[in-house]
Amino acid sequence: MKHTRGYAAVCWPIIVKKYSLFLLCVLSFTASAQVHLSPLENLTQENAIQYCRDLGSSWRALSIQELFTLSKNTPFHEGFSYWSGTKIISGNAITGTGSEGDGGVIEVLGYSFYPKERNITLSPPTKKISVACTNAPEIKQSRDYRLTTKGTEDTGTGLLWHSLDATDKRAKYSFEQAKEMCESLTLDGRSWRLPTSDELYGIVDTAFLRPSVDMKFFGPMMHRYYWTGDSLNSQEAYAVGFKLGSVATVSKSEAAHARCVSE
Repeated sequence: MKHTRGYAAVCWPIIVKKYSLFLLCVLSFTASAQVHLSPLENLTQENAIQYCRDLGSSWRALSIQELFTLSKNTPFHEGFSYWSGTKIISGNAITGTGSEGDGGVIEVLGYSFYPKERNITLSPPTKKISVACTNAPEIKQSRDYRLTTKGTEDTGTGLLWHSLDATDKRAKYSFEQAKEMCESLTLDGRSWRLPTSDELYGIVDTAFLRPSVDMKFFGPMMHRYYWTGDSLNSQEAYAVGFKLGSVATVSKSEAAHARCVSE
């Protein structure tokens, strides 16, 4: 059985030799899979990866895609950020205060996850935070796309992504304008909308940078933020960055790009 997104977790506290009290979580896609959340924010990414390995030969740090798709009911520690095992090596990668960075140059960046706001940030690997580990075999994200005259079809989910040349790919919109633009599309007689955060981040592929998507299927997307249809609150909504592959909360009055989907 293939599972690529939407991992659920059931958790309870236990004590294991060598480690203090922690939460053991069982992932729904396999009866034996577990998730361990480290109890302190004191690990660089290298230390975090080793921390997971020290739990046992089958343990590893979760990938950023696995972290992002963990159930929202997973009992992350309040206010903690978590390292994934995903990193990029890029001689001109930018890091700074934004999720995709706006100051300073660093060669290696790691992907970290802030569960409270479901943000994915590119961080210097020396940053000290927590880590989420699992003993489940890594399941690579399915990439079952098909180019059609109507757009890019995800054969796994049934979603159809509108072609870049169907609208002005350089255009930017406020959140409400982006929603209106997608919902007013009548391409091929279909109904269109902004994608959810999970749907839009689902096309991010960290094997590619600038943009962090397979251009064979999705074209030369802008290396900037794209709106999702999900809101954090009345003032902010989620956007996915396609320069390096991040998720941020953005003021709804800000301008960002839009890529629409149809079911």
